[in-house]
Amino acid sequence: MRTRAQWSLGLLLAVQSGQVAANSVPADMVGRMRGHKDTAVKELVAKVLPPVVAEAGVDWKLEVAEVEKKMKQGTGEAIFMERCAGCHKLFFKGGKVGPELTNYQRNNLSTMLTSIINPNAEIREGCQYYLVETKDGRSLSGFLVDRDTQVVVLRGLEGEDITLRVSEVKDMQAMGRSLMPEGWIDDLTDAQLRDFFAYMRISQPITR
Repeated sequence: MRTRAQWSLGLLLAVQSGQVAANSVPADMVGRMRGHKDTAVKELVAKVLPPVVAEAGVDWKLEVAEVEKKMKQGTGEAIFMERCAGCHKLFFKGGKVGPELTNYQRNNLSTMLTSIINPNAEIREGCQYYLVETKDGRSLSGFLVDRDTQVVVLRGLEGEDITLRVSEVKDMQAMGRSLMPEGWIDDLTDAQLRDFFAYMRISQPITR
């Protein structure tokens, strides 16, 4: 029966002769052979499977920048800016008509898909749209931002806040539907859908 040292030496000799590709040997196995008590095993693994040493002068910041560049080339952020940013803000980009999405539960794909595909299934707080008629004959509409015994604050489609005294309001009706359109992702390709939802689930902004 072969000992572990003999087995390791046999594998290393196979790598040395080209019978076994060096990159096919699992990293954890290489690590165990490097820590082997048998001197012959330690010497041969150091020879045929030496540790990868970073090249002197490698600019790691440049490497990071290159990866970031590749991430930015995806369509996810572009789709958000084109289709969502007019109403919603994510991180530091977008409007303030609808709720900000930065702290939204974006890591829950099922919840996010339901909100996007069927926005009327559950109208979240801050997404309910109201029609307001004032006693002086004005008709106003917007999302309900705040309401107490003194004032009602609506946010219009341009993102501006409209503050009314409760005493000014003649009638106030919830529309019962979200203004978020249905079917807006139907024309996206599979690749665009993957990019978009990958972008929507990131925890930190990619660009500034």
